[in-house]
Formats: sequence, structure tokens, C-alpha cells
Amino acid sequence: MKLLVVCQYYYPENFQITPICEQLAADGYEVTVLTGLPNYPTGIVPDEYKKGHRDEWINGVHVLRCFEYGRKKGVVGLALNYLSYCLSASFKIKEMSDDFDMVFIYQLSPVLMGIPAIRYSNKHKKPLLLYCCDLWPESIKMYIKKENNPVFKLIKQISKQVYSSCDYIFTQSSSFISYLTKTHNVADDKISYLPAFADDKYLSEDFSLDNGIIDFVFLGNLGIAQNLICVLKAINQIKDIPGFKVHFVGDGSMLEEMKRFVKDNDMDSVVSFYGRRPIEEMPDFYKLADACLVSLDAKNETGLTLPAKVQGYMAAGKTILGMISGSTQEVVRDAQCGACVDSGDVDAFADTLKDFILNNSNYADCGENGRKYFVENFKKSIFMDKLKKKIDEVEKSKG
Repeated sequence: MKLLVVCQYYYPENFQITPICEQLAADGYEVTVLTGLPNYPTGIVPDEYKKGHRDEWINGVHVLRCFEYGRKKGVVGLALNYLSYCLSASFKIKEMSDDFDMVFIYQLSPVLMGIPAIRYSNKHKKPLLLYCCDLWPESIKMYIKKENNPVFKLIKQISKQVYSSCDYIFTQSSSFISYLTKTHNVADDKISYLPAFADDKYLSEDFSLDNGIIDFVFLGNLGIAQNLICVLKAINQIKDIPGFKVHFVGDGSMLEEMKRFVKDNDMDSVVSFYGRRPIEEMPDFYKLADACLVSLDAKNETGLTLPAKVQGYMAAGKTILGMISGSTQEVVRDAQCGACVDSGDVDAFADTLKDFILNNSNYADCGENGRKYFVENFKKSIFMDKLKKKIDEVEKSKG
């Protein structure tokens, strides 16, 4: 089967669409990816991609790259990045042959990346499958607060067009299903939950380390959506309890504000920042961690999702402590791999951290419980089998 994959992001950018496409190619699918110029998250396009590498083969996958402006901070910078890929990919679509059997959208932000795929699907009468990783227009609410804003209304209309044009939709989070069915009128029989997979290389690793204190580790983006000032407020409530430290590994728009909060509240002795670290160093931080932290703002539906870091924490056999609602809270409860309180509940999260520090032995089974749940739900082979089955089903139903 010849598969056209549309996603603004691809290797060397670090998104799961790359291993998905490479596995599809290894399993016999002819995969062509229509993507942009790599620049996430820095906004800087590497020199070798500024004028070259527009048509290349990477590990059995045919990669076609369209022009896009590198992403910049702020609404205007993001809008230029989003629109430039959408427009250039739409023009590229016009030149492409009609011999693809199916179109697959790996939909991150923005939802606009679905427009070129829809144009190809409509023009050549090809089935369309979408994997929804980011929920639109909910994801834009951090920039456009009011739903009666004309721009928000336009984006909502575009989002409805993208989602309603699909023959089938997988969602990365179970909480997305009710939103898409109610807000965008997606039929119940055309949507289901397919959790993202995570690298299972850590499953057999021993990341235990007793250095005499309790270490909490947060790995990943330090942005607005992660609600990390609330996490720091909880830490501030318990900072006088001896024998613990909190480590933030990552970068993002909130890093400097977080550092100011720590300094202003005399928390330097218990909170450390490491910036963005290479993936090769992650085992060191997992070994350091007695428990891993996760948080999301739940002011809109996107805060109810399951961040990919949760699966990484599980594979590493780490207790998960979260200030997060929705799917993550459900998974942690079902897996019995930690404890979660509702998003934004600072007092309850402070109590959770305190309980872990003082009663650490009560969480002794959480790590292995998480690994067991991971094997049963989040391995790559499970994801790929379900994806390939649906690709074949949708193609045959429209063939």
C-alpha cells in the first residue's frame, strides 16, 4: 500500500511520527512524508536544510520537505510558522501524483497541517485517517482567551472541517473523544482511543539509587501549559521538611519565571534547574529520581491529556506524582503507580509530596506496577498493530 503521511514535523525533529513511518516502511508500506523544514523547538532551520534536503530518503521513508518560516515566540511568530507550512504544503500537493492509496495525518499543533491532506484526499478521492495528538481549537486558548474572538471562531471552523473530513480518527487521549464528538460532530463509530507508545528500552534497566535523600524529578517542557508555578508553590509549602530535593530537567517559556520564584522564596536549597539535556543523559536523571513529577493546567480540554512523559516514567519504573486531571489521573490510578491530585490543587499536591517524603515505603510497588501497565498498554508493537489494522480497514472500506 502507498501511504501519504502529512505532518509539519519530522526527523531530525523529535516526534513519534518518525519511528511510526519507519516501522510502516519496514513492514512493507510505501511511505511518503510531506513535512516542513526542521526548526522545532529552537525556531532555527539548520544550514543543511535551508537550501537542500527537500527530497530525500531516510530509513526507507521518502521525505518531501516544504518551505516554512522558523517558529518564533508570540502569536505572530507562531502564525507565520503555521501558515507558511500549510500554504507551501498545499501547493506541493497539487504537484503530487494520484497513486497513493491513503492519506494519514499525524496531527500535532497546528490543525492547519490537515488542510493539504484534505485537499489531496478530496481531489483524488482517497481515504483519510487522522491521529489527534493536540486538540483544536482548545490548544490555541493560551493565546486567544475568548471564544467570541473572530480569529478563534475562524480556527474553530477550520478545525471542524479537518476533523469532519476524516474517515477515521484516533486520539492520543481518551478525554479527546467526548470533545470531538460534541464540538465537531465526529460520529461515535469513527473515533477511538489509541495511546501513544513510548520507548521500551528502559524496561529492564535498574534505575535505583539511594543517596540518602528523596529526589523528585520533572522531565520535559517548562511551558505555560505545564502549570509549574503551582508545582513550585506546593514545594514552597514543604521546603522546611529536611531530606528532599526537586530537579527540573528541560527548557521552556516559563523557565526564567520559575527561577525568579525560587529565588524570591528562598528555595534554592531544594530546587535545581538543569536546562535542556541530551537524551543520552536521561538514564542519569531516572537513576536520581525517587519519584517523577507531572502537571498540566486544566483550564481547557488540552489539560486533560496524557503527556508522553508519563509513559517514559512508567517504563523507567518510577513512581508518578501528579497535579493533573483527566486521562493521566485515570492511568495512574488504574496502574497503581503513584498518586495524582486535581490540576491546580496546590495544597493537595503539597500533601502528596510530603506523604511521599515521610512514608516512602508505602509507594514501594508503584514502579513495577507502572512497568507492568506499560507492557500491557504502551509498547510500540501494540500501537503499530492497531494502527496498521485500521489503515487496512479504512482503505478497504473506501476501495
